[in-house]
Amino acid sequence: MTNNFLVDYALLFFKYTLLYFYFYLSGRSIVLAVTYFFKKELKAPEEILYVKKEYLYPIIGAASLGNFFIILHFFIPLKSPIYIIFSLLLILPNIFLKPKEINIKLSLQNFIFYILIPGILIISSYDTTWHYDAGYYHLNHQNLLRESNMIIGSVNIFWAYGISSIYEYISAFLWIDTSFILIHFLALIFIQTFYIYLIANLENSKYKELKFVSYFILVYSLFDNFGINGGRNGFLYIQGVTKQDMPVAVLIVIVSLSCLVILKHKKIKNIDIFTLFLISLFVVQIKLSSVVVGYLLIIVLVFMYRNKIKTFKEIIFSIFLILPFLTAWIVKGYFTTGCFLFPLSSTCINNFDWYPENSTRSMESVTTNFSYGLIEYLNQSISILDWWNILISIRINMTVMTNFLASFLVVYFFKKILFRAITPSKTLMLTIFSFITLYFVYLFLYGPTPRYATGLLILSIASMAFFVDDFKFKINKKVSLLFYIFSIVLLIRSSSYAAFLSGSNIAIFDPVIIAKYQKVQNGWVIPDEGDQCWINLKCTMEKQPAIINEENFYKTAYKK
Repeated sequence: MTNNFLVDYALLFFKYTLLYFYFYLSGRSIVLAVTYFFKKELKAPEEILYVKKEYLYPIIGAASLGNFFIILHFFIPLKSPIYIIFSLLLILPNIFLKPKEINIKLSLQNFIFYILIPGILIISSYDTTWHYDAGYYHLNHQNLLRESNMIIGSVNIFWAYGISSIYEYISAFLWIDTSFILIHFLALIFIQTFYIYLIANLENSKYKELKFVSYFILVYSLFDNFGINGGRNGFLYIQGVTKQDMPVAVLIVIVSLSCLVILKHKKIKNIDIFTLFLISLFVVQIKLSSVVVGYLLIIVLVFMYRNKIKTFKEIIFSIFLILPFLTAWIVKGYFTTGCFLFPLSSTCINNFDWYPENSTRSMESVTTNFSYGLIEYLNQSISILDWWNILISIRINMTVMTNFLASFLVVYFFKKILFRAITPSKTLMLTIFSFITLYFVYLFLYGPTPRYATGLLILSIASMAFFVDDFKFKINKKVSLLFYIFSIVLLIRSSSYAAFLSGSNIAIFDPVIIAKYQKVQNGWVIPDEGDQCWINLKCTMEKQPAIINEENFYKTAYKK
């Protein structure tokens, strides 16, 4: 039994490592190609967005792969072998690297980055199973992407397909492993990148504020394990499989901090602009509510131009390569939902014969009402005080809110005691306060749910680093690194460690086996119980099942 237990764990680690380094190599290919486009040389810069380039490769790889898949899916279902061939071709530019560019060292840091952190993270596989929404719409939408190329009006098949994202395209491709575990690993890769980003800044950053960011987030993360109801202060956590809120949080933090560093140091390369906009597009493609980062991007663009850091031509040249991805994403969304930004009903400008007039208004209301958005309650003439009482009556909301405020005060006193204060430039200070305020207002209006706010809460803590100059006392980096190890160890639930040590199998199960259905009409079925269709393209929770016209190259879904 012990041997099987170790073999199973080793197999999981092997799969995870393959997936991580596939995205790593994909990202490096993209950086090499873009660098060649900019400088006509196949050599990546030492840093991208103020950290060593290799630390952001997996995110760049995932963002690029997902966007290429959106383009390919206009013509080819995701289960086609062409996707595997394309994904292998994508890493080919790596063969042109000079040997000195492939710098692999046996070091404590690399051991922590690529052995210890993933080794701990994958333990979550023994206790983390499907999120409820996996059965509700995520898995079946991924199944639809695999079985057919783009379906015009696919939102008519099930309304929730309209709020699915680029994350579904990547996840659907990862069905190549029939255990579905790679979908869970996809989320873990973002968390691994986050910890690498923090530890790298702690150890090697030339930018003091990024180093201090790591200290503040370290303290914040440790207090996630204390407080009312056992803890939870808004820091990262392991979500149910298929949910993408933690990847969104990681990307929000990296994009926001990069923008703030640009404003402080007035230094940026073309590859930085490209990467910043690629990751920003990616996070909006994963979750539309992340569009608020556009506020920071506009400030950065104006700042670069007015301070002559980059010319208008250089800025456009750097962003140019992102435009095909942006165009494909908007066109795909428009033809599948009838809206430029679904479910924002004001953007549903069309005369498609398959689009039921004003149908998006009810979906917009459902999404904001489900998330307890203030805007929906105001539309129902419910007072702000009544809305607030409803919001805080939900246990997780009150728990996270209270524990976050307590953690914020702890970190603030940590800052006052250990750091010398400075006053940042007016531009930087105004940007920090206005962005955080705007983000909070936006979430209160449209979705004050803790998992949606994770990136904002972490950023609120991290932004304190821009108001300090240096330590008052000398801090031992090795002790700080040890606390980071505690942070990631405590990120995994105790039940996951217990399941792991008991030799349990991974918690993700095959949903096809457990799902049972009953027939309704026109070949459609509904679940025997509840509203989870899991993996069955003939299953629908719509009161009026769609009629799909399959006569043309692009199938079209109509509502009666």
